[in-house]
Amino acid sequence: MKNVLILLLFIVFSCSNDFNASSEKTETIVKGNVSDIERNFPIKNFKIVLLRVWDDWSVVQYAPGSEVIDSVRTDSYGNYSIKFDFIKGERYAFEKQYYGNPYYTESMGNTDIIEGDINIRNINAWYPTVLKLNLNIHNNNYPAMRISSHILENNNSYFPTVDIFESEIDTIAYIGSKPNSNVQLNFHYSTGYSNEDYHYLLKEVTTDLQDTISLSYKIDCSTF
Repeated sequence: MKNVLILLLFIVFSCSNDFNASSEKTETIVKGNVSDIERNFPIKNFKIVLLRVWDDWSVVQYAPGSEVIDSVRTDSYGNYSIKFDFIKGERYAFEKQYYGNPYYTESMGNTDIIEGDINIRNINAWYPTVLKLNLNIHNNNYPAMRISSHILENNNSYFPTVDIFESEIDTIAYIGSKPNSNVQLNFHYSTGYSNEDYHYLLKEVTTDLQDTISLSYKIDCSTF
């Protein structure tokens, strides 16, 4: 009986050591600056969210999963700092802010944080330029005609679309774009469900640092 008790204590102690090893924590810092890469000034009050990220289905019910470690806002100089307990074997990333934030950030990706170190991670962002589209639209007989915009240098940078439902109308539409960039406007509609039923008209625009750029287009949907 005594031998059994010693064996049980040994097993409990071993499991405890394994748990502590897998949960080893090291105080770590990630800090940096957020700036407008196009206008060359720091961005204050920008929200930084640090996540612990899992890709393993065995860790979370729905993969990938994440957990917020901490969030801070930049000061008047665009600086931020987060101190946290780095868990050995875990992966960390910044959460990209899509809503409630007027700035678009360049690709943030994994932070590749070195545990126990002061990790400098600067973030480039930019305030979008608005394209004011003065539109003269005809023969929009398969509504909605949709207007989309994306940066030619980065095909993943899309902005919210604008829908036009009227067949004949003079109207103004506003759509976001990146300053100092080549931007493609796509006027498109569908008459069915196949690729042949997809109709589009492309317009290229070169933007500058103006907050709003006014453009005029006559769009006849029967021609494309």
